[in-house]
Amino acid sequence: METNQKPICGCGVDEYMVLACSGSSDVGYIADQVARMLSKKKVRKMNCLTVAATGTSEKIEEFKKCNILVIDGCTEDCGKKIMAMRGITDYRYLRLTDLGCEKGKTLTSKAIIKAIYEKAEVIY
Repeated sequence: METNQKPICGCGVDEYMVLACSGSSDVGYIADQVARMLSKKKVRKMNCLTVAATGTSEKIEEFKKCNILVIDGCTEDCGKKIMAMRGITDYRYLRLTDLGCEKGKTLTSKAIIKAIYEKAEVIY
């Protein structure tokens, strides 16, 4: 996990994107909620992971120009696999199970979401 300061310029929030697992499990829900919080607080703009999987080659080329954070919930690594499939290799990555969340056993509380958000918001 790479953590650095966000570039001071801050221009073009769109260039800072977050793509998240939104799976049906508890960790998928948390990943989705963290991404939505990053977007709401204008840290990164949330985009749809499905667009990365199914988007046009023009859209993928646009994605390749962005500073992307991919948040996966579990070791299925759906987000990571989609990025590889589309040839997107330059991105930041966060997997919730690496942070102690356990698929099927993690409460989806505001406290957990906030704790994961605090780790995600500093990744640049």
